[in-house]
Amino acid sequence: GSVLARELAEQGHEIFLYDSRAHVAGNCFTERDKETGIIVHKYGPHIFHTNNDDVWSYVRKFGEFLPYINRVKTTTKGAVYSLPINLHTINQYFKKTFSPLEAKRYIEDQGDKSILIPVSFEDQAMKFIGKELYEAFFKGFTSAS
Repeated sequence: GSVLARELAEQGHEIFLYDSRAHVAGNCFTERDKETGIIVHKYGPHIFHTNNDDVWSYVRKFGEFLPYINRVKTTTKGAVYSLPINLHTINQYFKKTFSPLEAKRYIEDQGDKSILIPVSFEDQAMKFIGKELYEAFFKGFTSAS
């Protein structure tokens, strides 16, 4: 909404922008901490990524972007693993040296073939990756706490 409003305003349209919050820009809003003067992401940090050159060109007109690579890790059974699950994760977890095709077949064999139509995320995971990987990497994300 904010981008569209700005573009229309720059083309001479009179714009009235309403937001349910006291500011525009949705969750990507930042504000300066009154005590420290540090700019803080009010709703938590955001990572902006795109491979579209037009989008990059547009957003860089308004600010500087620092390079960042998001590397997600998790721990299970006392070891650290990369997420999302990839070939390295599978080989590390199962202590194997699978090729991509071997890993695919191995994971397919772990799936619960008795689940024909999954009705929940847990069912979906159990059907395609099996109980062990589901419990090691996904169950904690989907459990209410």
